[in-house]
Amino acid sequence: MTRRPTFPFSNAHVNTILANHGPRKWLIRHRAKAMNARSHEVLLDCSNGVRLHGVYTPGRDPGKSLITLIHGWEGTAWSIYLQSAAIRLEAEGHSIFRLHLRDHGPTHHLNAEPFLAIRLDEVMEALEQINLRFPHERTYLCGYSLGANFVVRAAAVSGSWSIPLDGALAFSPPIDPEAAARSIRSYSVYNRYFTAKWQKSFRNKMACFEDLRAHEALLQHHDIYAMHEDFIPRFSEHPDAASYFRAYALTAENLSQMDAPCHVVMVRDDPIIPVATSALLPDLDGLTLEVRPYGGHCGFVEGFGVDGWADDLLLDMVEKCA
Repeated sequence: MTRRPTFPFSNAHVNTILANHGPRKWLIRHRAKAMNARSHEVLLDCSNGVRLHGVYTPGRDPGKSLITLIHGWEGTAWSIYLQSAAIRLEAEGHSIFRLHLRDHGPTHHLNAEPFLAIRLDEVMEALEQINLRFPHERTYLCGYSLGANFVVRAAAVSGSWSIPLDGALAFSPPIDPEAAARSIRSYSVYNRYFTAKWQKSFRNKMACFEDLRAHEALLQHHDIYAMHEDFIPRFSEHPDAASYFRAYALTAENLSQMDAPCHVVMVRDDPIIPVATSALLPDLDGLTLEVRPYGGHCGFVEGFGVDGWADDLLLDMVEKCA
């Protein structure tokens, strides 16, 4: 049971924001300098000309364990929560691969078509390549927010791919993506933040592919749900946002079995991912759920210290499975 964070991190919004900004952001970046200097960027060639990108950090004990980390929506390999986890894992000798989803980090130029959360196959192909290029005795997968949604879906179908997955951990996945979008819209600060981040990303995409300027009207939106409603019919076969959200919801409609064990961690005071949506997770062998009372959205800190409880949980999973 997570203890109540000290003030001001006991407030979910403060935990969400300050855990990834301010002094902790500076400290994590400072601690990550040596790790990042030992890391190198990797391009992954998938089918149909798709290319994904990531950052590989070899562990001190080659071949011990490889943990692939996937960031949240509009996050990067250098997001604070991802670097925090990577620092802890590397300190214990593990190797880490921080995978960028399409159009995240420095990748807008790699693929002409924009990012969609339904593009699971290219992530599976990337995971296959990661495991072939960097073989280890044990492999794990961990994701945060939207990255966690990908992790659950990947664990469900990993047996159909050449991905020997020993375990997966999913922190705060949008189980019902539509509910998450509506939750974001209900808070003006998060609505502005995510809408602005998405539009900045799309501007970067337009700078790489001139034909996308035909969709410049997307930059006029001030509402995250309205932008989805406009964006989805332009770039997918889905007629509206609702059908798109259903296509990657973590429900029985999309998950029939788990090929690898996956542990989902939800946070009761998360202002973005409604904990009530946990009830939609199907009851499947290998899919487990834990609800923690505090941590906000990808905050996970209990005070002014650098470490967070999510890093402890991840390290515990890896060490227990070793």
